[in-house]
Amino acid sequence: MTVQSTYSSTMNAAVAGQIANLIDATLISRTVEDSAGIGFGIAAAQGTEDNECTAFGSGDTAILGITCRERSVDPNTPNKFAQYEAARLITKGPVWVMASVAVNAGDPVYVIPATGAFAKTSASSAVQIAGARWDTSTTGEALAIVRLG
Repeated sequence: MTVQSTYSSTMNAAVAGQIANLIDATLISRTVEDSAGIGFGIAAAQGTEDNECTAFGSGDTAILGITCRERSVDPNTPNKFAQYEAARLITKGPVWVMASVAVNAGDPVYVIPATGAFAKTSASSAVQIAGARWDTSTTGEALAIVRLG
């Protein structure tokens, strides 16, 4: 059995998929359809079956939610939800994601289908997340809070 013997003197301020604060939030669960799984802080779309989800990508036109970090996932896949696992998706509330460009609080939130990257404009055929806004600002590619709903 491995025992942790060293500790960092500081903690990360945030990680992708982390719920940002205690504002009211709505979370749903969906079975992961993708054979590669879905990472945390990733936009998800409706899967091919009821109660399934897939990583948002080319051809998708609506975002179902954003995957939330879950500490109790399979230890063999610690940084994502594996295929057939129940992914936790936030549909309303604040969540940390990786902004692909500089964003300002109040900007609208878009997802680029070809890459799944979060942005603030419709460039690259990005799809807007209805009712979502950037809650924090960045000066370039960095973690920022998206507030859904």
